[in-house]
Amino acid sequence: MTIIPSAANIIGVVVAQCLLIMNTQAEDASARVLPQGVSLFDATFYRYFPIEKRYGPDGDSEDLAADFNKDLNSQVFPALSGLNHLVGGNATLGQSVVESSLTSRWSEFNLAYGLTDKLTLVVKVPYGYVKNEIRSDLEASQANVGRNPLFGTPSDPFRSPLIPITAGGIRLSDEDIQNLLGNGLDLNRDGVTDIPGYGYKRFETFSDNGIGDVELYAKYQFYDQKPWRLALASGLRFPTGKVKDIDNLADLDFGDGQTDILFHFHTDYGVTENLQLNFTTRYDLQLPDRQTLRVPDSAEQPITRNIEEVDRNLGDVLGLDLIGLYQFTPEWSGSLRYSFARKFQDDVDGDSGLPYSSLEQESESENQRVAVTFGYSTLQQHRDKMTTVPFYANLTYRSRFAGKNTVASQYISLNIGVLF
Repeated sequence: MTIIPSAANIIGVVVAQCLLIMNTQAEDASARVLPQGVSLFDATFYRYFPIEKRYGPDGDSEDLAADFNKDLNSQVFPALSGLNHLVGGNATLGQSVVESSLTSRWSEFNLAYGLTDKLTLVVKVPYGYVKNEIRSDLEASQANVGRNPLFGTPSDPFRSPLIPITAGGIRLSDEDIQNLLGNGLDLNRDGVTDIPGYGYKRFETFSDNGIGDVELYAKYQFYDQKPWRLALASGLRFPTGKVKDIDNLADLDFGDGQTDILFHFHTDYGVTENLQLNFTTRYDLQLPDRQTLRVPDSAEQPITRNIEEVDRNLGDVLGLDLIGLYQFTPEWSGSLRYSFARKFQDDVDGDSGLPYSSLEQESESENQRVAVTFGYSTLQQHRDKMTTVPFYANLTYRSRFAGKNTVASQYISLNIGVLF
């Protein structure tokens, strides 16, 4: 908009108010609001380090692909159970060896507007690129059953597509396992499926980009008397992000697939003129929805043919943030942030009597994060009429150092904001 004298005075007020929040504006962890008629455009660009580890149900670090590194026995492929008595134990096709590495590049765009001196409206739009690099092999040296080379011929004494290795069975290849996961396995190459598949797409490297779940909320500042400042924020997170394809084991979510109601409580405390503390409590109420999902026997055995549209009520999310921010000079600042979040267990039900509890297992999660930020702004220079553009920029390093049922991740982010 065009800056008229009265609006210029407003910008001056904003400068005075914003000097101590530049490290927290991108994630909206402050009780401050914009004055009436003033807008803020804020963009953050996240570059994650390669993600190869996760925190399991007990909080222990494990490979990201831990659930896919399995003995391919009758627990994974129930059709093998009929061969157990022939091998004197569990029939197995070998050991799957899978490595996964995630690449993630996310951007977040925020547009805020001061509707009144106490009420600010905010819209947040995330956009990302993800890549799940998959390396998979079959270690078949320990296999005790394999392809029957005589299957479908008059001389076949077994009349079974799979037979013990000791009876002449031929170990399956990587491609055979891909076919078994997909459309099915044609063991004698006659064009007829001998073992039905599971309907999955090829298990290989996956990449995609797209919009995430958009947020729209309002923040109301109801108290502002030094040294305290208090505000409430509430709004909605919409299911605009794509959810992963249930037929693609390597696919990744861009959103949760349902609507959230957001509640945030912000508390600022000014310790000194240059030092400020912030404490923010967040509660995301996830509304029930229906989704078509695969329903495995257990969370540790993700391969299944069971598909049903189920009723979901994703677990709510409780988050806490504690930030200390210090203004070294009018232009330079630094902050230290600790964050904790807990997602409660999902509730899933359906009409077909499937083991829906498998979708609830490992759905409860926790994570702890620490972030260090250094920031630069021209807001004081703008107030002193030394520059025409009031903006700020922040560089952040963030590490998720503990958790349960979540990935172990680190990123560097660049945050830029402009007032107008």
